[in-house]
Amino acid sequence: MQHRDTHLSDEELMLLADGELPSRLAVRTREHLTACWECRARMGEVERAIADFIHIIRSSLDPQLPPPAGPRALLKARLAQSALMSHPRPWYAIFRTVPFRRRWAYACAAFLCIGLAGWLGSHLGHRVSGQEFTQLSPQLLPNRALTPGVAVAIRRRDVCTAEENDPAWLIPASVQQRALQEYGVAPSRAREYQLDYLIPPALGGTNDIRNLWPEPYSQTAWNAHAKDALETRLRELVCRGQLDLPEARREITADWISAYKKYFHHDPPMPTAKASANSQI
Repeated sequence: MQHRDTHLSDEELMLLADGELPSRLAVRTREHLTACWECRARMGEVERAIADFIHIIRSSLDPQLPPPAGPRALLKARLAQSALMSHPRPWYAIFRTVPFRRRWAYACAAFLCIGLAGWLGSHLGHRVSGQEFTQLSPQLLPNRALTPGVAVAIRRRDVCTAEENDPAWLIPASVQQRALQEYGVAPSRAREYQLDYLIPPALGGTNDIRNLWPEPYSQTAWNAHAKDALETRLRELVCRGQLDLPEARREITADWISAYKKYFHHDPPMPTAKASANSQI
């Protein structure tokens, strides 16, 4: 800030005209203008130059701008729409607009859905604290997210010369426990299931946990005994050259029940002894 015996700079005059001077400095600058005729005259020139500039801008650009009424109306419409989206109508206000008969139909459908959901929730089982699990329905087909199937690359000759009960096929106890837990089988019910291979070792399947799932023994006709019969049938077809090994793996991995119906031509599955005899034909 200049002293009383000096004049204000052009920068100070411009900042004052733009309102960008700090409040205390602006007060002192206006006091100087009151006492200094020369600075006050220069300030007038600055203000006239700014006014001329604004006039030129408006005269050249305003004709090119659309009338303000249109954009203003569009802005109001968008604000109203935004308010509706941020504050949606309550369900009961919407429900009142529905005809009376439809209200009853919708209400009955809602109660039916709630009742069905409760029934399903009570029958499908749920996880509880710790490592305890409950499962009330047999797992006929494995969960593909847990059991996609894992096999090693072997040749048909290896399949046909392998022993029926190779010790390498045994599943470690820790892997068995983990697989049962993943499928929600409580330890007290583990005996009701066979921890089965999705791709059997006889077709190159491994004891990787991603190739295992608990299959029911007797809760359903499509049980572990039926799948064992299918595994024997597929191995025999592969060894006879009537079925490619990769195709046999794909069939049993995709849907072993459909594969059983395809290769035994029987639905429901046959008794185990009959299925074994049929596989020799």
